[in-house]
Amino acid sequence: MVKKQKTVHGFCLLCLILVIILVQPGNHLRAAEKGSLEAAVAWGLVHSPTILKLEEEVEQIHRQLAKIETGLNWQAGFTGGITASRTEGAEAPSANRSSGEQAEVGIQGNKLFRTGLSLEPKITLKKQLSTDEEAEVGFTFRLQQQIYPWVPSAAEQEYYKLLNTLKKAEDNYEWQVTTAKIDWLEGYLDLLRLQEQLVAAETEYNVAVDELALVQARQKIGEAGKQQILAAQAALKQAEYKLKQGLNRFEEAKRQWLLALGLPADYQIVLEEKSSYFGELQAEVDALKLTGDRQELFSQVEATHYQITAKRIDRAQLEQEWTWKQKDYQPEVTTGGTYDAPSKSWTMNLNLTYQFWDGGARRLEREEYEARQRALDREEESIRANLDSQLKTLLGGVELAELQLEEKKLTWEKVSNETVIYRQQLEAGYLTEKDWTLKDLERKTAELGYKTAEDQVFLSKLRVLQLIGLI
Repeated sequence: MVKKQKTVHGFCLLCLILVIILVQPGNHLRAAEKGSLEAAVAWGLVHSPTILKLEEEVEQIHRQLAKIETGLNWQAGFTGGITASRTEGAEAPSANRSSGEQAEVGIQGNKLFRTGLSLEPKITLKKQLSTDEEAEVGFTFRLQQQIYPWVPSAAEQEYYKLLNTLKKAEDNYEWQVTTAKIDWLEGYLDLLRLQEQLVAAETEYNVAVDELALVQARQKIGEAGKQQILAAQAALKQAEYKLKQGLNRFEEAKRQWLLALGLPADYQIVLEEKSSYFGELQAEVDALKLTGDRQELFSQVEATHYQITAKRIDRAQLEQEWTWKQKDYQPEVTTGGTYDAPSKSWTMNLNLTYQFWDGGARRLEREEYEARQRALDREEESIRANLDSQLKTLLGGVELAELQLEEKKLTWEKVSNETVIYRQQLEAGYLTEKDWTLKDLERKTAELGYKTAEDQVFLSKLRVLQLIGLI
């Protein structure tokens, strides 16, 4: 039992270290050297077009929330106007005729609370322009509140929905950032291996150049004919094509990698086999053993995956909206009041409204609610099925990658042993320098195959760890 607890604690510690390195590499990146992998990742987190788009989506939701909060603050505005009036007596127009103009200016404020309470104070200044009377100062204060049934105001309901949208956007952002980092690591490893392939292709080209020169020299002394010259020239062209093809692949992969991270086109990335940043990450991933039951791993996926979390949020929001909607069909009681300072008078009101016939709207709304429920059920079930399939595929990929790694290791060891024998035969004079070079090239190619297989094991594990929520 004690041993099992120690194993669990060790596993959790490794996961924590992995999260720190991969998800929040801030402290590591401060000391990053220009051109290094960690410096490129740090740049990508700030400048990658994909990351910038995701950040903008989150920031836009924050702005919408701030806009609602601003609308709940005190608002104030200026009002003003001039009113002209004229009355005339029907029987004695001259005697009973009167006219006047009145100017009114004021400042009106309003405050809306999340509970739906509305306050509207207003200060006015009125002046009869046709008389010499002093201007009249007025003050009124109005309030309005729905007291039954209690539901959040429209602004509060919108705020609730935006908070849910924000949570889903942030979860998606975190997932996509982690995915981008894994993709960047994969791109970096591809560049590293393409560079090694380029070196091998250059060696093959040099061997072909030397071979053509040798055949041409033999032709001069009559030991080689046109057929041998054409074969050597064809081999040289083939090696030249392979070298050019490797260079094109490397440059294309580099351009795409720089674009993905938002790096300048002339950025010089330093490709290191023993990068400390990558080495730490690889060591932690290799230490994690994915040997648990697949169903247990899928339970972790269900508990942590952002898509399932998003559907749970949608379901909770749908239930909440339906609860609020049900209250629309209950009797509505509102209260309010007005205070007029000049007359020192209060006016209070209590209002009741009840819609006892809706023409079938309530039934249609329930049908819509139930249809949305069924749609959410289908969507969540589809997501679960897809994630389960992804987990099976990724776990199968890890197994295949590990088998391939074992095969590549054996091949590398076999060729390495043969290279030792070739070296001995070269020193004894039984082989030419060309024979040795080609065998050594075969060894380097086998080593490259082993490294590529090792990369695939690392990346496959990394994607499984992401799916089950450990990074």
